[in-house]
Amino acid sequence: MSPELTPGLIQEPIYLYSICPRPLQPLPLPLGLAAPTRLIAVDNVAAIVETGVDLETLQTDEPRLLNAVLSHDRVICELFQHTPLLPLRFGTQIASIEHLKVHLASQGADYAAKLAILGHQVEYQLKLIAQPAELPPLAEGLTGRDYFLAKKQRLQDQTAAQEQQHYELDQVLNDLHATYDNYIEAESPAGEARVYLLIDRADAESLEQRVEEWRSQTNHWTLMLSDPLPPYHFV
Repeated sequence: MSPELTPGLIQEPIYLYSICPRPLQPLPLPLGLAAPTRLIAVDNVAAIVETGVDLETLQTDEPRLLNAVLSHDRVICELFQHTPLLPLRFGTQIASIEHLKVHLASQGADYAAKLAILGHQVEYQLKLIAQPAELPPLAEGLTGRDYFLAKKQRLQDQTAAQEQQHYELDQVLNDLHATYDNYIEAESPAGEARVYLLIDRADAESLEQRVEEWRSQTNHWTLMLSDPLPPYHFV
């Protein structure tokens, strides 16, 4: 990203959503944070923008800020149904339309090269959620040695379940590594694993089948595959 195009607050900014190829046909432009979006094109690339966005005011109102973040994502996802694009982070602005045109002219070749690579690709999020071990309760009335042995067995069962859980996760990740070239293992909270994959659109059905295979092999995890997404993590 050039220094002229940066996330943050700039006086009287133009708000940006994404970079896309210059469309050959009119592109359906969604409503932005508060006003209709616009397309600014230079040569063979274009930017989807909105004017009049006051991020400084939004940042003082948490509910409105959250709604703006969701709207930013909505605009990108709606556009992605009609054109390849390079999504930009929430809060990306540039000083004016003139600055934007200069930026597109200077960086257009780089953007076009990225769009050529990503044009037929989509991102998926694969989330794995660990399932708690379902251990039977201790029998009532146990005392002394019987109680001690039952507790010991329960601990062994719990350890075995955790080991199996780790094994299943490793199997999925190893298979993923062997099958797909473009993926990112994201930091995840305890009890979860998240992976972002970039694949060709034509391979979507194959990925869904692969996830079904993983589900059949992982009794200790719930696997969730997202809908196809813009390449957020691969730009």
